[in-house]
Amino acid sequence: MYKVTDKDYTLVENPNHPLHGVKLLTGTWKDVIIVYGTVQVKETPELDMATLGFTYQVQDPGTFAMDELEGDENFKDYLGSILQYIITDSLEHNEAQIGIGHNESNTDTHTESPTE
Repeated sequence: MYKVTDKDYTLVENPNHPLHGVKLLTGTWKDVIIVYGTVQVKETPELDMATLGFTYQVQDPGTFAMDELEGDENFKDYLGSILQYIITDSLEHNEAQIGIGHNESNTDTHTESPTE
């Protein structure tokens, strides 16, 4: 899991949808812009854990090839860490609607398991 702060991303307007994209500001994937799709939390009570599942679409691949990003498990894990930070931060600030995402996605679904 990656240590994410609010300095690692910014929300950007999405010209194709009223919701915002997420632009990565630091690290390996700097300048890539993604739009989160469906987000699900799956609880496993017997293991006392939950996993975060999500879909996403790359809006702007920056300097990367699309297939390079879509096949990179580290990229997907990083997106999971960003999303987890955004959700946690919005809950801490009592924001009812996060305002990111997209109703349609044509990319991978990825599940992120939180680590303690």
